[in-house]
Amino acid sequence: MDMSAREKLEEANAAISMAAMMLASVAPTLEEFMRECRDMESVGVFLKPSLFMDPERRATEALMMPLYEAALSFTQTYKTQLAAAVAGALEKVNAHG
Repeated sequence: MDMSAREKLEEANAAISMAAMMLASVAPTLEEFMRECRDMESVGVFLKPSLFMDPERRATEALMMPLYEAALSFTQTYKTQLAAAVAGALEKVNAHG
């Protein structure tokens, strides 16, 4: 049975919601990783030069940093949009109540 356009969008919305919840659950870990990377760039060369210059660390950071940034940005955008939707719904309820 073919899905209607509305059903397809509802399925997509459910997937987006699930992804946002999953990413939100790991956001503290991603934020900590990014904070440690910034710290490593600012003082790592002096405190831990061998780790600072480690090619595996640099390759991992270069590969994953854009993905982590995108995940955190997506999570924040989802929260902002959800808050706006809730505020809009509350306005409608209050206007009719």
